[in-house]
Amino acid sequence: MEAIAEFDFEASAPDELTFKRGDKIKILSKEDDPFWFKAEMNGIEGFVPKNYLKMLEHTWYMGKISRTDAENLLMQPGNQNGAFLVRKSESSPGEFSISVRFENAVQHFKVLRDVQAGLYYLWARKFPSLNDLINFHRSNSVSKQHQILLRSMDSAFSQKNPQVQALFDFTPQEDGELGFQRGDIITVTNRDDENWWEGTCRNRRGLFPATYVCPCESNNL
Repeated sequence: MEAIAEFDFEASAPDELTFKRGDKIKILSKEDDPFWFKAEMNGIEGFVPKNYLKMLEHTWYMGKISRTDAENLLMQPGNQNGAFLVRKSESSPGEFSISVRFENAVQHFKVLRDVQAGLYYLWARKFPSLNDLINFHRSNSVSKQHQILLRSMDSAFSQKNPQVQALFDFTPQEDGELGFQRGDIITVTNRDDENWWEGTCRNRRGLFPATYVCPCESNNL
């Protein structure tokens, strides 16, 4: 993930990063703190204030979803060889994995990092950002064993704000939760947490359990 600085920021603590308006910043983690991102610039890691940045969003980034959920999404009808998503690594917190559909299975590739140089790689060639790595493997195989070129998912969840349908009624138990009834259509606005997503329904916004919904049939497959 990457972001563009909208304002200058001067670090006031040793674990913060100084940056200038227009700087491109690599975001390493979005969930640890409500006001700060863990980020990296020029090979140096630190924290940056969220409200100083504009995120460069990509539909292929799914955040904190499990390996199993990634496989289920990629195996949906309509996805072809090379359909992929990027998720947070389950085995290595703070790192990323690329899940790619090939034939009747899903392959997983751990994204390696040269922390000192601020580079990302799968094999020998290294890239200044995860975005650059992804773009390279759209025209160069991501696998050493097979010819697999990355391509966008065609499934429902590849959309930036996909719609899902409620499988069950849900009654909010806490402030900030989104209630709905079975069959309701919900527009998903954030799925960084694997268990609780954020969305809107009937002009209301809130959190809801991801297991209570399924892809909406009206989404383009």
